[in-house]
Amino acid sequence: MTAVHWKALLCASASVLVLPSAALAQTTGAAPEPEAPASGPTGLEDVIVTAQRREQRLQDVPVAVTAFGVRELERRQITDVRALTENAPSITFTATPYGNNDLILAIRGVAPGGVLPNVDQAVGTYVDGLYYARPEGSNFALVDVASAEVLRGPQGTLFGRNTIGGALNITTNKPNYEFGGSLKVGYGNYDALSATAIVNLPLVEDKLAARLVYGHVEHSGYGRNPTLGSDVADQNDDFVRASVRADIAPELRVDLSFDHYWGSNHQPLWVLNSYQAGLSPAMYAPYVAEPGSRISQAGINPVNDSRVYDFNGTITAELPFGVLKSISAYRNVYFEGATDLDGTPLPTADTREFVLDGEQVSQELQLSGASLSDRLNWTVGAYYFHEQVRNTPLTRIPAAIQDNTIRPDNKSVSVFAQASYEILPSLRFTAGVRAVKDTRGMTYTPARYVVTGYPTNAEPPASAITPGPCPFTAMGLNEAPGSCLYTPDDISFETVPFTVGLDYRLPGDGLLYAKYSKGFRTGGFQQASGTTAAFFTPFNEESVGSYEIGAKLALFENRLRFSASSFFSTFDDIQQNAILQTSPVVIAVLNSGTAEIYGAEFEATALLGDLRLHGSLGLIEPKFTDGPYKGSEVPTVAKTTWSVSADYPVQFNAGRLDLHLDYNWRSDVYFLNTVSITAAGPVDLSEFQRKSIRQDAYGLLNAQVSWTFDARPITVALYGKNLTDEYFAARSGSFAASNFNSIVVGSPRTYGMSVSYAF
Repeated sequence: MTAVHWKALLCASASVLVLPSAALAQTTGAAPEPEAPASGPTGLEDVIVTAQRREQRLQDVPVAVTAFGVRELERRQITDVRALTENAPSITFTATPYGNNDLILAIRGVAPGGVLPNVDQAVGTYVDGLYYARPEGSNFALVDVASAEVLRGPQGTLFGRNTIGGALNITTNKPNYEFGGSLKVGYGNYDALSATAIVNLPLVEDKLAARLVYGHVEHSGYGRNPTLGSDVADQNDDFVRASVRADIAPELRVDLSFDHYWGSNHQPLWVLNSYQAGLSPAMYAPYVAEPGSRISQAGINPVNDSRVYDFNGTITAELPFGVLKSISAYRNVYFEGATDLDGTPLPTADTREFVLDGEQVSQELQLSGASLSDRLNWTVGAYYFHEQVRNTPLTRIPAAIQDNTIRPDNKSVSVFAQASYEILPSLRFTAGVRAVKDTRGMTYTPARYVVTGYPTNAEPPASAITPGPCPFTAMGLNEAPGSCLYTPDDISFETVPFTVGLDYRLPGDGLLYAKYSKGFRTGGFQQASGTTAAFFTPFNEESVGSYEIGAKLALFENRLRFSASSFFSTFDDIQQNAILQTSPVVIAVLNSGTAEIYGAEFEATALLGDLRLHGSLGLIEPKFTDGPYKGSEVPTVAKTTWSVSADYPVQFNAGRLDLHLDYNWRSDVYFLNTVSITAAGPVDLSEFQRKSIRQDAYGLLNAQVSWTFDARPITVALYGKNLTDEYFAARSGSFAASNFNSIVVGSPRTYGMSVSYAF
């Protein structure tokens, strides 16, 4: 039995061990499955969310949330997390160097600096309560999902785990007690093939049921490397989920699930797009891409492999005074790949190998209830998390090979409580607090090699590669003479995220709210690229304090639903990636001063007869107010985002035709800082350099037409994404200071058809 299987068994055992104690508290009341209340035959359907860790109507939650149900996810062709973020305001996504298996998210101008395991994310991703500590595998297919929620602003009180920008809260469909399922297959350009199969199996009447899900997505490359004769930016992903629901007693329910994602994809389409004759190094001139090019000149085209295993055991018990929930989880992530960041045959900074092998275990207990004649709603809980990771980036530059292996060991323990009290009719006061202790451990085992006589694009033979000196020896830090080892003392961070707020229910169906939330992202250790002891100084936690006011209104017999929020955030001790040295490359995380972020968001949905219209707008104005980046652009922020969509069903004698159209737009984005940190101090990038790390404003047009037969549960759909074939960058390289740069080219126009059958 493998280590993965052993830990899965332990995780399941932890869930089962809670059963006896929960069973002792059995009562006669049942814990029904939450259902969305009907809003009337002509109004918009109600949306149920769990933004406050319990089921509530979206209109009743004093939080800025964009929520998507099953039908909305289908209409907008939201099949992965990236598509989800394109349909909500104030969110910016950035591709990673290694493909579409993960991505970097920023909400309201708050973003992480990268994807290495020594830095945590700023936006937490949760699936059925399981927190994804690493972004690898986070851009999974949203297969058989009941709802997806985008929570904006700090969410540290109830969600914890580094959610200073916000959180993605995804809930999957659970087994039920009716036999059924569906099959869906699709085909499109770029040889795109997709297949989804779902079956729900009632095993014991009203007691035990299972649900099996399988999804497959593949397409040929969105680009081509003619020199190597291979596709670039292709996809070949599979996903499986198996879940079981057991209603052991009317008031005791157990949900167990396992899912596995695996994918093998060539690297993204990197092209050298920024080059200035007379200023950029002449050796890059032959490899400059033509405008709109999807041809890769990279010297390597590696396949990136991902394997992710998730195990989750959730127990829900209704007690006389509240509902107890236990969430036991285990996650295993393995990623092995490489990337040619400059998009040329030259070994400027080729990551020849990037391995991330990690596992996490977590246990959460929640107890929630209502008291004082339901005037007081409360939630209390405790959380434990432990993560161990091995990360090996092996980088080739002309005369050297760097192996920057690190082994982070991260722990977090917290307790939390939040309560809402109706102090006057329709007026509620909410307060929440979380006490967190994060402990960080680190083991450095870097290795250095010298490459002799092969400075260009030639692959050096083994005889040309000789061991270089351990960087820790000269620093006096090497703990293993003859090898290379440094294990600094553990560091700890104690933080207290909290929230306070007031909300007032308007006559009819409306809500006004005001709140203040404070969130933290933990500090940690540096990467292993430093050349002096000073480069290994740990970085501290950062914090975001956010003031927010908002309104949610339902008008015209619930045919118009409108929400608005406005916020002001202070961002302190900002963690920023800085390139402190270029040869060899030294990247460090610095606490780089403060920033202020102003913003507003608007969303509206309207029914005009059978026509359903939706629109959203996000406005952000961030600025560095102190530190080395003062006066420069804040990276990974689109200051304006907006989207519109329309849905119109037409009923015929033989079936129903559903028409959908949506368009989402975002303003300019700087992928990196517009200031370089040098030994002499901050240096502003030139206009050419700034342009090389900027993506100009663009919009994406998508459409879908589907036909559902009345006589058979069959739906045929035609779809198109990025119909105007916009050419845009999803990420920038980090070579701006050297007067050239590269980008990852985003997805082109895609189209196709699908057929689905429900049974």
